[in-house]
Amino acid sequence: MFGFMLFLHLTGLFVWLGSLLATIVVLAVMKQQIGSQPSNALAARIIKVFSRFAHPGAFIVLVSGVVMIVQMGMGPGKPLWLEVMEKGGGTIILLALIVTGIWGSKVKKQLNAGQEQAVKFTGYLATMSSFMVAIVLVVLAVSMKI
Repeated sequence: MFGFMLFLHLTGLFVWLGSLLATIVVLAVMKQQIGSQPSNALAARIIKVFSRFAHPGAFIVLVSGVVMIVQMGMGPGKPLWLEVMEKGGGTIILLALIVTGIWGSKVKKQLNAGQEQAVKFTGYLATMSSFMVAIVLVVLAVSMKI
């Protein structure tokens, strides 16, 4: 059971990080074209499609991580890397789900407003990039077993 949970955990992590990275790269490339209705519609669709992968991926990471922590049955004497994974990783996942979900829907509404205006989503891209860096740092701490 632990092996299957680890598989789900890593697969969810790959899907989540890949979706975040793809969204960041595609929207950053499209940033100059935003303003026309077709470009705005395409950007809104990109956010919607990649959110369909990123949010379930993050949820799978959270659930499988909780199950693995419970299965390990360690008491208060956990090593630091496990604390980082448990508390830091869980907090990052929950914050990422909430913040990117809310901010993504706001950006999509602005893009779908039907007005030919430039929508600035630099903050949205910076936030997603920050979450990616935080995720990678947690993975680094766990991998090195600090």
